[in-house]
Amino acid sequence: MALTRRAWTGAAGVVPIVGVASILAAALAAALVPGPAVLIVVLAVVLVGGALGLLLVRHRGAEGRHRRVAAVRDAWAAARPDAVREPDGAPDARDVALALPRGWRVESARGRVRFEVDGAVVHAETWVLRAAGGSRRDPRRREVVVIAARTGAVRAWLPIGASVDPLLVAPSWGDAASPEPSWMPAVRERTAAHEDLLAALSVGDDRVVLFALDDPRPQAMLARARLVRDVAARIG
Repeated sequence: MALTRRAWTGAAGVVPIVGVASILAAALAAALVPGPAVLIVVLAVVLVGGALGLLLVRHRGAEGRHRRVAAVRDAWAAARPDAVREPDGAPDARDVALALPRGWRVESARGRVRFEVDGAVVHAETWVLRAAGGSRRDPRRREVVVIAARTGAVRAWLPIGASVDPLLVAPSWGDAASPEPSWMPAVRERTAAHEDLLAALSVGDDRVVLFALDDPRPQAMLARARLVRDVAARIG
């Protein structure tokens, strides 16, 4: 199964789709089958639907996508002498403080890989997000690319991509950004030239972090790495 641009969005939709399809199939069976046999047919439909649903979730749900992302990144890193796959684990707390939107916490960082872009070291990983504060929102996956930069005390961020709600990716401190630094126009110009899904570019705490809504493909990861490399270079 090839990775797609909206791999995580698709994975999140598997369970609801399976549930709705099972209900519709059971309702259709109940309407078409006459007499006492209807109970047996509906039960059979539910059992078969449940089994197919479990199979679909295993292969196309979030964990199945994580396995696929890991395999793809293993192969990608093996083909590059400058790339190293790293074990899943806790994210860097400074990355989280800079890039995480309000209302979420990072459960783990998965699919981690470290590589170089023109001699600059870049880290990329998938964050598994859980809702904070007792919310029952489903877990989310977000793509993150990080590079070190000499930001000083400045904190700034820019939205990337079009959306009706850029707050989906805005960092939690976004309303309290620093006054615009001298390098911001150059960073804004480079960011505007970057094509991507909805994302946020956060600058501060001696790093640049790109936090994207989706797209775990290697080509997207590399394009984002080039962006953060260019932004770090413009900062100085």
